[in-house]
Amino acid sequence: MQTQPTTIDFLNMRKIFFSLHSLKAVVVSALSFSALDVMAQDPKWEEGKISDVEIVITGKFDATVPPANRNFQKIAPRPSEPIKPPITYDFRAFNFQTPQINPLIKPLKLKVENPSKVYNNYVSVGYGNYATPYLDAFVSSGRDKNKLIGAHAYLQNSIKGPVDGRNSGSGMYGLSVYGQSFSNNFTVAANAGFENRSTHFYGYKPGTDVSPGDIKQGINLFKMGLSLANAKNSDFSYKLGGKFSYLGDKYSARESEVDFDLNSYYKIDKDTRIRINASYALISRKDSAVSVLPRSLFQVNAAYEFNYQEDFKLSAGAVVAYENDTLDNKNVHVYPDLKLTYRLSPSVDVIGSLTGGIEKVSLQTLTNENLWLEPNVALNHTNKQFDFLGGINAKLGNKVSVNTGFSLTSLKDWYYYTNDTLDQSKFRVDYYRGSVQRTNFYLALNYAQAMAKFSLRGDVYGYSSERILHRPTYRVTADGSYNVYEKILLKASVIAQGGMKAVDTESRKTVTVAPAFDLNFKAEYLFSQSFSFFLQFNNITSNKYPVFYNYPVRGFQVLGGITWSF
Repeated sequence: MQTQPTTIDFLNMRKIFFSLHSLKAVVVSALSFSALDVMAQDPKWEEGKISDVEIVITGKFDATVPPANRNFQKIAPRPSEPIKPPITYDFRAFNFQTPQINPLIKPLKLKVENPSKVYNNYVSVGYGNYATPYLDAFVSSGRDKNKLIGAHAYLQNSIKGPVDGRNSGSGMYGLSVYGQSFSNNFTVAANAGFENRSTHFYGYKPGTDVSPGDIKQGINLFKMGLSLANAKNSDFSYKLGGKFSYLGDKYSARESEVDFDLNSYYKIDKDTRIRINASYALISRKDSAVSVLPRSLFQVNAAYEFNYQEDFKLSAGAVVAYENDTLDNKNVHVYPDLKLTYRLSPSVDVIGSLTGGIEKVSLQTLTNENLWLEPNVALNHTNKQFDFLGGINAKLGNKVSVNTGFSLTSLKDWYYYTNDTLDQSKFRVDYYRGSVQRTNFYLALNYAQAMAKFSLRGDVYGYSSERILHRPTYRVTADGSYNVYEKILLKASVIAQGGMKAVDTESRKTVTVAPAFDLNFKAEYLFSQSFSFFLQFNNITSNKYPVFYNYPVRGFQVLGGITWSF
């Protein structure tokens, strides 16, 4: 049997190749020698000259390979034989347990750093024009996780004032102590203090001959309080407090007040809770011509707070009040208490509320506003029938926040001040027997960073009755501070208000009180962390604007002193 022509035996091909190569070499050599012999005999090749010769080499060789004989046969596959006995497989679960390893690892211990220096005590003393000594001092216990005890003393008394020197002097001083105790479950706090505020009735007619002792007014206030609150976060949070205060002036006015208040809430889950706030006040007051039964005021505010949606928070409840001295015959009052917050964007919230209640009126609240009250003033609580508020709270980056809005409040039996017709230096307290609507547009801007702070707020007020006296129609306040290289502290503030009305005692006509503008500045240089020097300027423009009709303030004031922390 012959193989295919394309199959060539490798060994035979190699022999043929070498045979052909040898034959070619012999032919080429023979031709070369023949050519040399011819050139040697032909005279044309003599004397180094090449004759014109044409040499043609031709070669033609056909290699044929004979068919190769096949010297092997294909091996046919052998038939498989069954394995006896057949192989069976058994799959079993395999458990492998390694012994526990307890590596001896020593964590790296950080070096214990000494806590930063904390100054527990602070004293600031100074002196200013208008014969004004100044003192402000704090003393407190050191670092202790279980308790805090301290005391505070202050004095700022201007012997002279804006009208007739000592006839318009005023000031205040006081001393208070406080303490707190902390445990794992609750916190107990207590405080007690004494305060004296003094002034003179210098709103008399110009040219009146009076002595400082005859027109001096002084108010002494003693107060103490105790509170109890839970110390850790829990579903039920509470703070219960009680206070007692006693007020007496240089004349015959006396007032004692007992207050209890409770602020609490119960957390149902992360989105809902129940809030309950309650307060009770018992006020007893006597004067030269007044001796009345104690006045009571009890209020409860309960609300249910929940998230209607992820960005919509609601609080729905009511305020129930009981009192026994408003000018109407109704003692029980009920008001709505609705609040909502809608997150318009991550940086903008829309807020709204509708609430009400009884606003407490006492000698303490009135003398905090006006020290020049006449004896035996009338005291009645104010019925805030409703208070509607709508506004927007926005954040512009991490440092700026803006708040703006509008409120409409209905006040019944609202008080205001009127100069007494017999003595214009004293004020009586009058009440509007009816409802007064007060509107308020406001805009507030706040900026804060590590070295600088600034705040600005503007309010525009409107009243439905022109009988409301000594209430401003606009007020603008601004405060700013800047720390220069942590060595110089600069602070500035501006207060501007106006639009107040008053009744002139001589003409019996309503007049507009001059507007107020007060610019203040304070600079403090830090010699060290514990010692500094300060210089303070008040009413820089020396604008002797009146806070009440016939009562101008002091002009330009300067106060300098030192501060020591230890």
